[in-house]
Order: sequence, then C-alpha cells, then structure tokens
Amino acid sequence: MEVNHVKLVDPGFFDGKTNSCSFLDALSGDALSVSFVDLKTSTFRGMPSLWISKEKVLALAAPFAFFLVGYFPNSRPFSDMIRKFFFRLKLTSEFFVTLLDSRLILIKLCYDMDYCKIFAH
Repeated sequence: MEVNHVKLVDPGFFDGKTNSCSFLDALSGDALSVSFVDLKTSTFRGMPSLWISKEKVLALAAPFAFFLVGYFPNSRPFSDMIRKFFFRLKLTSEFFVTLLDSRLILIKLCYDMDYCKIFAH
C-alpha cells in the first residue's frame, strides 16, 4: 500500500512545537517565516476581504485530509470508552483522539483506509 505524504506548511503544528506569532505579525510580514505571501486585499459586499488562491487553500487543508470530527447529540461518552472503541477497530496505523467539548471529538488518522473504516462506523 502506497501512502502519499503531504509536506506540511508548519510541521511543528501537530506536536505543539511551533513558534507562534500574532495574526497581525503574520499579515504584516514581521513574522520569521510567513507563508501568506500571495494574499490580495479587496472588498466583498462592501466589507474588506482577503483573497487566497485555491492552491494555498488546498495546501493549508492538506494536513487535515484524514481528520474527522465525531459528534454526539446527547452527551459524549467517557474518554476511556472512546479509546477502547478505537483500539477494537484494529487500525493499521496510529491515531489520536482529542476531546473538543462536551459533544465533539477530533480524530486524527494517518492512512486513508483507517479514515474509511472509521467514517463507515
């Protein structure tokens, strides 16, 4: 099975090892590494807007290709129960489950087959 690894714009983002800067610094170019060099300012329905190329949007979205958000309409089960469920699926690679709030979880997967397996559940 071949895996297509996408080069991350900010590889330390998922590990919490990124040097963060303010939004203003990033847009003004004062940050150490600015990846938003092709932003175009404009207006949309009379409001200021930034136009971002489709390629840049796809590059920014690429690291999240195998992420899913799980929603529980009434209340989320305990985190131990969620972990046991994922271990029972016998996924082919590592996964990470993060609790977002009382009804949402974020599921980070590494392979498309694992993504399909969980999406089907």
